[in-house]
Formats: sequence, C-alpha cells, structure tokens
Amino acid sequence: MLLLICHETNHKLNFMKKNIFSVLKLSLYFGIFLTYTTLLSQNTIRGKITTNTGIPLPGTNVLEKETKNGTLTDFDGNYILENVKDNATLIFSYVGFRPIEVPINTRSEINVVLEPDSENLEEVIVIGYGTSSKKDLTSAISSVSTKDFEQQPIIRVENALQARAAGVSVTNATGAAGGDIKIRIRGSNSINFSNQPLIVIDGIIGGTLESLNTNDIATIDVLKDASATAIYGSRGANGVIVVNTKKGKGKPKIDFQYFKSIATAPKNLPVMTPAQFAALNNVEVIDGGVENYQDLYFETAILDNYQFSTSGRKNDISYFLSTGYVDQEGIVINSNYDRLSLRSNINMDFGERFKIGLNVFGSREQRFNTANGGVASGRDRRGGILGVLTWDNTVPLRNQDGSFTLESPNSLGNILINPVAVQLERVLDITQDRFNANLNLSYDITNSLNFNTIIGTVQGYQSTEDFQGIPDGSSVLPPRAEFSNQRLTTYQVSNILNWNKHVGKSNIKLTGVYELQNSINRITRGDAGSFAIETVRDAFYLLELGDDPRVRANKVEGTIQSYVGRAEYNWNDQFYMTGTLRIDQSSRFRKENRTGYFPSISGAYNFSNFLSEDSFVTNIKTRLGYGEIGNQNIAPLSTFTNLPANNDFAFDGTDVEIGLGAPVTVDENIKWETTKQINAGVDIGFFNNKLNLTIDWFQKNTTDLLLRKPIPGFSGGGTLLTNIGEVKNNGLDISVEGTLVSNKDFTWNLNANLSTVKNEIVDLGGQDQILTRPSFIGQNFNILKVGEPLGQFFGATFLGTWKTADAADGRVPGSPRYVLDEEGNPALDIIGNGIPKLTWGLNSSVSYKNFDVNLLFRGAHGFDIYNLTYSEMVRPNAGGSAIHPDFLDRWTPENQTEIPAVRGEDLVSSRFIEKGDFIRLANITLGYTIDSIKPFSAIRIYGSGQNLFTISDYRGYDPESSSSNVATGDASASIDYGAFPNPRTITFGFNVGF
Repeated sequence: MLLLICHETNHKLNFMKKNIFSVLKLSLYFGIFLTYTTLLSQNTIRGKITTNTGIPLPGTNVLEKETKNGTLTDFDGNYILENVKDNATLIFSYVGFRPIEVPINTRSEINVVLEPDSENLEEVIVIGYGTSSKKDLTSAISSVSTKDFEQQPIIRVENALQARAAGVSVTNATGAAGGDIKIRIRGSNSINFSNQPLIVIDGIIGGTLESLNTNDIATIDVLKDASATAIYGSRGANGVIVVNTKKGKGKPKIDFQYFKSIATAPKNLPVMTPAQFAALNNVEVIDGGVENYQDLYFETAILDNYQFSTSGRKNDISYFLSTGYVDQEGIVINSNYDRLSLRSNINMDFGERFKIGLNVFGSREQRFNTANGGVASGRDRRGGILGVLTWDNTVPLRNQDGSFTLESPNSLGNILINPVAVQLERVLDITQDRFNANLNLSYDITNSLNFNTIIGTVQGYQSTEDFQGIPDGSSVLPPRAEFSNQRLTTYQVSNILNWNKHVGKSNIKLTGVYELQNSINRITRGDAGSFAIETVRDAFYLLELGDDPRVRANKVEGTIQSYVGRAEYNWNDQFYMTGTLRIDQSSRFRKENRTGYFPSISGAYNFSNFLSEDSFVTNIKTRLGYGEIGNQNIAPLSTFTNLPANNDFAFDGTDVEIGLGAPVTVDENIKWETTKQINAGVDIGFFNNKLNLTIDWFQKNTTDLLLRKPIPGFSGGGTLLTNIGEVKNNGLDISVEGTLVSNKDFTWNLNANLSTVKNEIVDLGGQDQILTRPSFIGQNFNILKVGEPLGQFFGATFLGTWKTADAADGRVPGSPRYVLDEEGNPALDIIGNGIPKLTWGLNSSVSYKNFDVNLLFRGAHGFDIYNLTYSEMVRPNAGGSAIHPDFLDRWTPENQTEIPAVRGEDLVSSRFIEKGDFIRLANITLGYTIDSIKPFSAIRIYGSGQNLFTISDYRGYDPESSSSNVATGDASASIDYGAFPNPRTITFGFNVGF
C-alpha cells in the first residue's frame, strides 16, 4: 500500500514539474522564433561608436527617434540597426557621455564620437519599490552589474559580490560542491538568529541567490544603511540585496557560453607515515597500510558550465530567455552538485501608458553527499575530513577479501568507522526544485502618476534521501535510511503608486505601497534502520521494512501585511531629502506585538556648483541618514507553548503508550529585534568623474536581542527565549573606482574597497557574560560578555609543558601547562576572536587591443581561528595515539619540548588559536576576443585560475573555511573542526555571440 501511495505521489509531482518546464521550454522556443524572424529583416544602418580618444564604447544605446527600434553596440563599439526609415534620426546615448541625435540622410554607415559629460551620473540604482539615479542617492548603496564580473567564470551569484562592494563580506566558508556561502553586510546584528541579508529578486521578497543563473543577472544593488533598508521594515536589519534580471532590448542576439574547470584540494595536511605511526604505538603495519588517507578521500574534480540565452525586441515585445546547466564534481569522493535553470522574461507595451511584464524562472538543484550545507563533510562531525586525518593508517582500506576495513584492530587513531568507507557507501541526495513567477502590471494614469502591481509566487520543494550503508560513528551499525520532504509556497501582492512632479527647480516623488505576503511550509520526515532484508539499498521509501520506523510531519503558515510610504525631494540637483515609513503586521507575534513601525530619513547636499571649472575635483556630495529596521526571523508560533513528542512509555512494561512531554515555557511578549542605524558619507569625483571615491561611516545598535534566559530549577528549569540584549556595530566603508588609463588601444579600470567593523555587546539582560558552544561540539568554546565583541574564544592560556624541574603539587612532567588561578586551576579568559575586523578587495581589469586581463585580490585581517582539527591530530587520544608529525617531537625526559606527551585536560586552549589573516588571489583571467568572423558578433576565449595562492600563516587547509553555520554561527565563528577547504581551480572557456 505504501509503495502505491509513494508511486502515485511521485507521479503527481513529476506531472507538475513536467508542466512547469514545458511552459518554460515553450517560452524559449517563442523567443528563438522571434529572433529568427527579425534576423530576416533588411535595410540596416551600420557604424561604430567611440570616445573622443578613440576608445570603442560597448553597450551604447542606439535608438531610432520616436520609435522603439533600437540596439546596443558590441564589444568593439560596432552596431547594426535594422528596419530604419529613410528620413529617420538616430539617438546615441551612453552613461557618462552626452547623447547626440544624427539624421540618417540616406546614409547606410554612421560613425559617432561621444563626448564625456562630467555632470551625467544617471546610473540607475534600485532602491526598493522604485529606482533612483546615482546622483540623487541619499543612502549607502553599492551596485554591481554584469560588466563587473563578466570576465570571471563563476556559477554562484554570491561570488559576483565578493570583494566588489564595500561593507559586504562574502565568505566561502566551505569548498563543498553546492555548499552554503556566508554574506554579512556591516557586521553581525543577531546572536541566536540569522545574519544573512534579505534577498529581493525582481520585486519578490525572500528569494535565494544560490539557484540563480549568473548569466541572467542585470544588476545587483546592496542596500546597506537603515535609511535605505527601512523600506523593507521588519526584514531589513541584516541589509538587503536587490537583484534585477535581464530584459530584452535592441536587435535580436544569441549568446552561448561554456567553461570547464579543474579543481583540487589546496594541499595535504602533514600526517605520520604508517611506519612512524606503527612504531609510535608498537604495532605492525598491515598489508602496507595507507600512506595518506587524504589521497583516497580527495580527488580531482571537473566542472562543466553551459549557458545559452537569446534576447531582443520586436515591435512592442521584448524578451530575454535563457537556460543554464552546471555539473560540478566535489573534491571529496562520491560527491557532486548540478543545477538546471530556465528563465523567460517577456515584456509587452500596450500603447504609451500600459505595460505588462511576465518573469518565469524554474530551477532544479541536486546535491549529492553534501551534509549540513557543506560546513561538515559527514553526518557525524568527528568523521568526514576530520576522520580521514586522524584514522589509523597502519591498516589498508580493504581487507584481503575485498571488504572494507571498518575499524582499527588496535583501537588507534580516532576509533571511528573508516571515513573513506562511510563516504563511498553513503547516498545523501538533496533535490531542490524552485518555480518563481511574477506578473508586473504598470499603468501611467497621468504623466506624473503611475500605478504598478506585482503579483508573484515562489514555489519551493526539497526532498532529502539519506541512506547510510555504513553509518558513521564509533561502532559498526546496520544500514539506516531516512527521508524528508519540504514544500514552501509563498504568494505576494504589491500595489505601488508613484507620483513624480517637477515644480520650478524642485522635483518631488511620492511612493505609496500596500503589500501582502503569505507563506506555507509543509514538512514530512521518516527514518528507520536494521532492515529485514539485509541487501536492501536506498531504502528511503521502504521504512516499513526497518526496525522502529518513525514518521513526523509539520505545517507552518505565516502572513505579513505592510503599508509603505516614501517621499523624495530634490532642489536644483543640489539638496536632496528622502523619508520613509513602513508599517509591518506579522503573524509571527501575538496581537499586541504584531505591528511594528520602521521610519527613516536621509539627506544629501551636492557642492559641485562651488567648484571651479578647472578643478581636478568635479563632484562632492555629502550624505547623512538615520533609520530603524527589524529582524523577525523567529519561527512561527514561537510565542505559543508546545508539548514535546516522543515521550512514549510502557506503563505495564510491554505495551508502549504514546506520550507528550511537559509544556515548554515561552515568552508570549516576544517581538522583533530592532536595529537603529546612523550613516554619514561623502562621494567625491575626480578628473571628470573618471575616478570616484566613496567613504561611509556607520553606527548601528540592535536592541531587544532574542536570547535564551535560564529558568530557575524550582520553575521547571531550561531556558526562555526573550528580548533582553543589545549589540552595537560601527565601522568604515571606503571604495575607489575609476578608469586609470584610457586610450585607443589600452584601458585600465580599477575598483578597490576596504571595510572595517567593530562589534560590541552592550547588554545581556542583566547578565555580565554567557558561555556558549557551537552546535557541533558539546563544549563551551565561546563567551558573550558585555563590553566585548561577538566571536570571542574562551579558554586557558597555554604555556607549554611542565618540565621535570618545575612539576610540583601533583603536576605530571610532560603534561600541558597553563596560566593558573589562585586555586591552582587553569585560569579561563578570552583568548582570541573569530570575526575579521578588516576586509578588502582589489579588482583590476586591463584591456590591450583584443586582449583582456582581470585580477581579483581580497583579504581579511584581525581575526583568529580555533584549529580544532590540529588539536585532534596532535593530542593523543585515550589509547595514547596521535597522528600529527609534531607529536614525534613531544616531551620526553631527554627532550623536554613544549609539545605535551599526554592529552591532558579537554580544555579550550590558546595552544590551538592561530592567526587567520590572509591575502588571496581570488581570480586571474586572460582572454582574447575575435571580432572578425561572420556571422558571429564576437568570440572570446579565455583561461582563468581561482584561489591559485593564499598568503597566510594558518597551518590548516584554508583560513577562510569554517565549521560554523553560515547563517547563525557568528557567536562561534572561525572554528575549524574538519572544515571543508576551498579548492584551487583552473578554468578554460569561451563566449560566442551572434
């Protein structure tokens, strides 16, 4: 019966997915048809657009006046415009240059030289429910466009932001295929809840970046200060990343991109040889053992990336359609990631006033044997990479009969099950399907008044199938299987009214928004072990054949209703003011705390009119802003008590009765964490704005922090989640960008940014300090202390070893020696911090004729790493064995070194604190563009390398890797407990345009 139900369910799911992808394929075919029919048109105008110094201007807009017939120039500034009337006038425009109009006058070739416009800063920035020109901004916003990362072969949108936006820290905490990426905007606000920013994609709130195709991205705008993010109210405290995908324009074009990458682990960590380990433990090497289990666990991984898109405009219809496929092997055996995505963005104009846009996106991601988002390489955190580094290498991988050697015969090393065997016999298959659609309706009621409605849905489905043929752990267990299914359905309706009016020297813009968003999350889980049929494999949906099968299910629903108002004032392009207010009503809180008010105000003044015409400084603008924003990232129903399940009991000793636990104590008055932020900034342009400097100082205080407060034993014990804390962040963001050299054959563009963040815990609800532990270790590693920052390591200060002459009061010579307190016990105090104080990036792009070179450097400084991996390798276990070569130089009566000969106390110790500072060559690319092969508009071939070298004193695999959760692990950041290293990668690829 169960098999029939599963079959029927899978049939319905497959039918639905098939329909979704059929719609996307039809959209793709429709776009190709439009492209083909338009390419048949004749009567063309050709030409080339250059600067006054002879430099080609790719991306210049060429438009037939009073029509929608237009195109863009290619890489070399060349254009072809079809269906042009004989008496037409062409308009040529490019950001930063003065637009010009040129009559055709029966000509078939028109070459144009554009002059720089020092006052033109009309780069469009998305600010939430609208746009603004860059020169009108009063807030701290960083913008990244396709041209900023198109020379870097990347498959994740998060990496497009890396080292390119001041105040935005993007950390590859894991090198696992499809692993999670950590993003922080101006530090960490929350202690127990997510610090990841809010994602808005084409106006739909709450998206994810990981499934997006990088080829689909038009712009990424990062809203950093509260005066910008307050418009997103209770969800804007961690910053907001607004993504706009591409739309069709100009003549039809087809683009195809492909690259292949070869990735390897950055290095092997040192371990004893089998002979050394055997001699140390007085055992024999069996069948030669294994020289280095890392060589069996890591492998050379191949990645293939295919991208295809077609776009253009025909009459009143514009289209952008794309498909992408990524197939990535993991650098750990038996692991991989693949992603298929399809997109259809179609826009239609109905007359001059009414516009419709329909964006449809679908993707499927599959992660194979990537546990915990990649921050762990095994279900048991002691296994995986950590298990490989500490396993007994005196025994072979397999016995003589071909079966795996599962245990150390002498109980040496980590006494776990053979981690290579565990990895080879694991099937952890995580499949994520996403379907996003949004309909955008825009109507110009008058020339000054516009009404816009966005109706969108996000459909997410994730299935997890986990079969452990050889379960990891410290003993041999029968196979175990588990599954889970999760379906998240979100609907959003945004009604936006915009009024924009010029009155004399003043410009006034008013925006009003009513928005409603509803989400439903359905989850089912099941697991079982000890299957009746021993040979059963992949038994995710045969749990009834296992011993003690368990099934669990849950459904959670949440709704948020919002009212938004914004007013913008501009006087004579000199004085600017912006004020916003968002009112959120969230079902996550009780009625009396359900409504929150999030205001902001900001202003700017442009001093350009006070500068002389011959000054090398061409623009100075100062900005000041203040705002309040929230964080509602608590689980729905957190203010309602619940009765824990799985408290079954056999009262008669045989028949088990279903039981529920005692009610969990909750705080009914929980409300969102609130962040109040002030920002002061200045924008300075030099040499006709060829070089631009931006400096921002900020301070933000997050109050009503949600912390767990201990409950006295006489009241039932445990903890209570309540609003009691406060955290402060302040820092500096600096960015410099510009064109250093620009002539006919040679161009050099440079972008540099630097950010500092100082974090401080202001209040812990009356407590001076709270000891905390990471989720993956049952030991306190960190401390939250008033007056100190998040991420503090708490432990003993290591002094070396007790020497024979110094040992007293029962001290054992050769044991670890620490700073002692008055009672003779190791004194515990702050011994380091895991959060960088300074991060920076340097992006340099150089082109010479048809050659181009891109270099991307980045660094992080002022932080420590707790190298728990080295701790497990160099400290002997209970059986007396350690496997790191440093242990060969351990303390002996004849050689009294500072390396302890015994394990000693299981203390967090400064012995394993290491500086994490690093400088990394994140990317280097060399490309060549061929532009004279018809019918191609251009062909670019390139070679690239990622993470080719890292300058760091850290002795582990990778100073950037961490075992901490990327969303909530800031209180225990930078702990290396078998962390997954980022690989070194070599890439070769080509781009072809038609």
